[in-house]
Amino acid sequence: MYRRIALVLIILLFIGAGKALAFENINKSFIGGLAVDGYDSTAYFTKAAPEEGNGDFSVEYKGATWRFMDAKSRDLFAANPSAYAPQYGGYCSNQMSLGNLADTDPGVWLIFDNKLYLFGHDAGRVRWEKTGIAERIKDADLNWQKFLAGN
Repeated sequence: MYRRIALVLIILLFIGAGKALAFENINKSFIGGLAVDGYDSTAYFTKAAPEEGNGDFSVEYKGATWRFMDAKSRDLFAANPSAYAPQYGGYCSNQMSLGNLADTDPGVWLIFDNKLYLFGHDAGRVRWEKTGIAERIKDADLNWQKFLAGN
């Protein structure tokens, strides 16, 4: 009997791992399906700072829940989500420029040409600034298209 339970648990772990490793167009938290780890993506533009969102003000967009500080921020996003959603589905911009998928730290970001780019570590953001943001965007855009085509 214990062998059956162990076997079922192993199978469930493999199924869960496969889902966790599957590419999704929006990088979302494992629990709750939150985009940008629950941070308000409009705040990067309106406050020039990361701000945690509030579960009372949320929008469903591209299969993820996006949280906002207040109704005004929620409505701003809802009117034009593509203007406020981070590039590359919220995956690390630096790693995307290298052809990899990686999570982000909502506190490490930059805005370039009115677009939000998130990073997993400050070293990635610094790399972009030192080696040319526009060039890194070209690299990341190419790799992002490859990920989207494989989906």
